[in-house]
Amino acid sequence: MAAVRYKKVVLFQNPASGVPKPEVRQRIRERLEAISDSLVEVAVSRELNLATRAAEAVRENADLVVVAGGDGTVREVAGALVSTDVTLAIIPLGTFNNLALSLQLPTSPEAICDLIEAGTTRLIDVGMADKLRAFFEAAGVGVDADLFPIGEEVKSRRFQGIGHAIRLALLHRQASVILRFDRAVSAAYQNSFRGNEPLRRRRRRFRGSNSRVRLRCSFVAIGNGPYYGGNFNVCPGAILDDGLFSVGVYRDFSKLELLRHFWSISGGHRHYNPKMEMFTTQSVEVSSGKRLSVHVDGHPIGTTPVRFEVLPKALKVIAA
Repeated sequence: MAAVRYKKVVLFQNPASGVPKPEVRQRIRERLEAISDSLVEVAVSRELNLATRAAEAVRENADLVVVAGGDGTVREVAGALVSTDVTLAIIPLGTFNNLALSLQLPTSPEAICDLIEAGTTRLIDVGMADKLRAFFEAAGVGVDADLFPIGEEVKSRRFQGIGHAIRLALLHRQASVILRFDRAVSAAYQNSFRGNEPLRRRRRRFRGSNSRVRLRCSFVAIGNGPYYGGNFNVCPGAILDDGLFSVGVYRDFSKLELLRHFWSISGGHRHYNPKMEMFTTQSVEVSSGKRLSVHVDGHPIGTTPVRFEVLPKALKVIAA
């Protein structure tokens, strides 16, 4: 099969992502030069406004934007490509690479370049928070939104926040939240993973036509894909291109159970817990009496109330 040829490729190289040898980055550059009429390479730095530069790539009529970096770089660049015809290619060189994991991309840069050369694309959904903030992995409301900034410090090898994280996890209290779906709660409700327990002990299923439900929980995860953070499989079963969120409500966990659960789902492991309530919906509004922290893809964006909605198939990516 003949290789696809691109008119203009913009390559974002983040030297701070991972520790690939210089010859690996050079090889990526060579592979892209061989299949493009024009290649522009952008070195990612703290001084560069990534979102602005990615938007410029769109205005410059790039037909392919390549990110050789981690989740943070991918998120900033991808946000500028939503609802455009520009294709995004991810060469996962970061610590966790959640979106690449959800897309089941190979980890080898050579294999990714083979996919780019073949021109195989896939349209995936994008999550929006309050119509302003795009996210590609997952959003969260509650204690996990308080913990995420500390997790980013740890990922950056700044370990001073570990003690604070442990205190937050152990001292948090469940909060009452109201979820308002775009459909009846009974239609949105999937399961509580209590199928193997006696009927009298199973969590009640939701009935009726009401689109609103009140629950007490530690946090709510709104998954565009299954993974976020340290490859936490926080919304098992979430699919990137089904036009729906998977909403996981973590309720009735003791503090120790919550810590154990997150340990069990780290590294991309798929693990269900009978205390999870799962819903699917195209949009959901989360409100609460007490203001709760909100994050999208690990970035704090404020507090409740917040509305999430799916933009179906709004981002074109290179994927098998």
